Amino acid sequence: MRFFFTRHSRELHRQCAEWFLACRHRLMAYTEQQVDSLTDAEHLLSVVMGKVIAAIVGRNLPQEEWLPYTYTAIRNAAINQKKKNARRLEAELKYGADEPSAVELPDSDIYEHLRHQLSCLPQLSSRIVRMRIWEELSFAEIGRQLNMPESTVRARYQSALLQLRKFYTEDLA
Repeated sequence: MRFFFTRHSRELHRQCAEWFLACRHRLMAYTEQQVDSLTDAEHLLSVVMGKVIAAIVGRNLPQEEWLPYTYTAIRNAAINQKKKNARRLEAELKYGADEPSAVELPDSDIYEHLRHQLSCLPQLSSRIVRMRIWEELSFAEIGRQLNMPESTVRARYQSALLQLRKFYTEDLA
C-alpha cells in the first residue's frame, strides 16, 4: 500500500507541476496585483505554491478546485504579509528611538501612510529600509548586496528611521 501511495503522490506532484507551468503567468499577474513589487510577488508565489501543492496532495483536491484554492491562498498570504510589514515598520518607528512616539495611526491607515512616507525618502534610504524590514536582511547582507560597508548601511537605516519618525509625527499633528 505504501508503494501505491508514493507512486500516486509522485504522479499528483507531476500533475501539479504541469498545471502550475500552464497557469504561472496568470498566477504571477494576480500575485503582482496583491503586493508592492515584482520581487515580493515572486517570493510570495513561490512560498504559496509550495503550500498549495502540499495541500493538493494531502487533501487530494480535484483539479477543478486547484485554481480557486490557489487564488485564495495568494490573496490571504498577501494580506498577511502586508499586515506583518505594517506592524513591523510601525514598531520600528515607534520604539526604535530612545523616546517612543506617543502618536499612533489607525490600523487601517498604517500601511498606506508608511508606504507613502517611504516614497518620500531618498531612493537608497528607502531601499535599505525595505530590505531590512520587508526582506528581513541583516545589515551585513544589505551591505553585501549594495556593495557598502555594514556601518554605512546601519547609519543610513537609522537616519531613514529618524526621517520617517519625523514624517510620522508631522503628518498627524
